[in-house]
Amino acid sequence: MVTALVGVCGICICTSLICKITERHAKEQAVMLSIIVCVLIFILMLSDIPVIFGKIDELIATAGVDSDYIKIIFKSLGICYLTQFSADICRDCKENAAASAVEIFGKIQLVLISIPLFESLIENILVIME
Repeated sequence: MVTALVGVCGICICTSLICKITERHAKEQAVMLSIIVCVLIFILMLSDIPVIFGKIDELIATAGVDSDYIKIIFKSLGICYLTQFSADICRDCKENAAASAVEIFGKIQLVLISIPLFESLIENILVIME
């Protein structure tokens, strides 16, 4: 795991240096190289997801926690990662308005998927108040 992390960090640093060098002469190619490396690393990361979800399922079963709540938390985490990833790429392309739009859309999606948590919280408060 640490070896993969060191490799990814090395690739990112090398890509950043190459992009800085080529940016003066071929800005479009530098941006494309950056996006390609980001997507490849994202795809590499996807191979670890089944392991993570398997371990989380074990922990949920052991703890006896309602899995719906855990699903909401991890969906929120996924939205945060994807939103940050997309916004950073937009900023690298000097598209700050698009980056802001992606971030706002991500925040709205977080609110939408957390509505069941708010409903449950309000129901619990009403039960306590009765």
